[in-house]
Amino acid sequence: MIHVFRGAPSPGAARYQARPDSAWRVKLAFRVDFANGGHVEGEGFLLDIPGATVSGQGAADMVVSSMNLLRAATVTIFSMELVRRGQHDDCSLEQVSSACQEGGL
Repeated sequence: MIHVFRGAPSPGAARYQARPDSAWRVKLAFRVDFANGGHVEGEGFLLDIPGATVSGQGAADMVVSSMNLLRAATVTIFSMELVRRGQHDDCSLEQVSSACQEGGL
């Protein structure tokens, strides 16, 4: 399988913060292997990004930070697609807020 990125998360990387006002998101397929054994995988995982670009290292750092994976040893990014907010299957912030108020989430 071809990897977009494979390596260790950056120890000094900035903490990931959701950006609901961002026009761009990155859609990822990944695997994180832990230093103490085991792993976690994700597919179709969406993260907000501040602009229209993100590096493999940046995506790996965001995955680890967003999931608070303290024992992450190696991150493999299998696929990475930049998408404009609203051009994928999630809903808008207004729809989420409305569903929460109605008890739907």
